[in-house]
Amino acid sequence: MGGDQRGFIWKRRKRELSLRPLILWEEDNIVIMKETINIIGAGPASLTAAIVLRKHGFPVKVFEMSPEVGHRLSGDFQGLENWSSERDITELLKDIGIEINFLCVPYYGGTVYAPETKPAEMKSNRPIFYLVRRGPMPGTIDSGLKEQALSLGVEILFNHRLDTFDGKAIVGTGPKGGDAIAVGITFETAMEDKSVVVFDDSIAPKGYAYLLVNQGLGTMVTVLYREYRRGDECFEKMNRFFNDNMVLDVKNEKKFGGYVNYFLRDTQIHNNKLYVGESAGFQDGLWGFGMKYAILSGYLAAKSLVDGSDYDMLWKKDIRPMIETSLINRYLVEKAGHAGYRYLAKKFTSDNPCDFLRRHYNPSFFKHLLLPLAKRKYESRVKDKNCNHENCSCIWCRCGEKVCP
Repeated sequence: MGGDQRGFIWKRRKRELSLRPLILWEEDNIVIMKETINIIGAGPASLTAAIVLRKHGFPVKVFEMSPEVGHRLSGDFQGLENWSSERDITELLKDIGIEINFLCVPYYGGTVYAPETKPAEMKSNRPIFYLVRRGPMPGTIDSGLKEQALSLGVEILFNHRLDTFDGKAIVGTGPKGGDAIAVGITFETAMEDKSVVVFDDSIAPKGYAYLLVNQGLGTMVTVLYREYRRGDECFEKMNRFFNDNMVLDVKNEKKFGGYVNYFLRDTQIHNNKLYVGESAGFQDGLWGFGMKYAILSGYLAAKSLVDGSDYDMLWKKDIRPMIETSLINRYLVEKAGHAGYRYLAKKFTSDNPCDFLRRHYNPSFFKHLLLPLAKRKYESRVKDKNCNHENCSCIWCRCGEKVCP
């Protein structure tokens, strides 16, 4: 066991503790040595769980198949959304024990483009999102979480792939399929800081394109929810669009791609394994702003092990309503087409965008009526990607023949 192996004084009944205690005598007290928690994967959800568990005295071991955190990411900018709750996301991070030791820049507005309308400026009285950087390099949210975990004594084993694992674990191995893909570039630039979003099916089918610039670095991406094979074509169209509508300064560009995975199921506990992040389908079905769900799910999984609460009850209360609403929003946006994009552009720029987005990201009676339609529409996408075979110990694959007969 690594780290501080002493736990808290035994004061609760054994049935309330989800971990098997190792009991030692120390003076007149009985002290519990807490069982090591194994975590598979080292993404934001997994590292959040590791940080929370370690702060509660649990030895933690993280297994990561790649040589570094954020290995499949390219230093691109992403948004940590701040609109779905009245509470600022940075306050949530602080409350669950996450320090801001990474690039986390508030953005209060930007420019919105939609078909057959003039570009409009979006402004908010509170941050709409916080710009973060992804990848293995210093300053990213991935490396920041890793540093916090290591400083607390979490053991991270890189280049360590586990195809099977018996026993209790938290699984955060990332997306297993692509429900939306991203094609873009990172680059160096002399442009001023900016945020630009484009809604246009010829550039990003049923999705959006965006340009983010911060302190001499930029990211330009098209996100496709349909017609994935047109990724390179849409990237070129996006590139031409931005060049036609503004003065671009792009140096040392590096192309990258990515994907997101979202689905719903009734339980995230399989054979003593708690699934978090995109391994659990916890992703924003509308626009792919899933980091908040990943971090929250890691916290909830850790909480369930710390206090013996039911992980399924926790995520169904705090995450499921948002995931369901995001699927309904995706259904409505795809139905509305370009008219819907013009409506969004108008609302973003005429009202307070955070208030508008919060209303639409949270459940409502009307939207709940549309849930069966949305689920049917995305049935092939939201199906369970993880293994449900009885007593199966596969964690990395989709239950392939190599592991599950």
